[in-house]
Amino acid sequence: MHRSFRSLFPASRLKAGLKAAPALLAAIALTACQTETTQVSDLLFAPTFSKSRQYLPNTYNTQYDCRAFTGSGWKGIASGRVEYFDERYMISQAGCFRTKNECEAWLSLMRGYIDIPRFIRCNPYSA
Repeated sequence: MHRSFRSLFPASRLKAGLKAAPALLAAIALTACQTETTQVSDLLFAPTFSKSRQYLPNTYNTQYDCRAFTGSGWKGIASGRVEYFDERYMISQAGCFRTKNECEAWLSLMRGYIDIPRFIRCNPYSA
């Protein structure tokens, strides 16, 4: 006997499968992104970044130092207060970048260190 396609796969089963498909694809994609992490405990107890003064990102004497920047681009300035356990201090960093995307990426990184921002912005810049 020949059964029709609709009788083999009822609409309710097909809809349930289509609802589960994005979750399954997301799970597969996330596991593909994890290269070294194999257990949940690795994610929970992984080392965190330090906010002490010696580990703050610094643009001075790098390719993003505004003193050595030539041409036109974007100047990013990030300042505010950092709170690191019982230590509280103000920081101000500046960097010069060729593209606005680079500048915004640097500001995004700095937002992770600055707890109370005072000034975070990218402005067009010409040296």
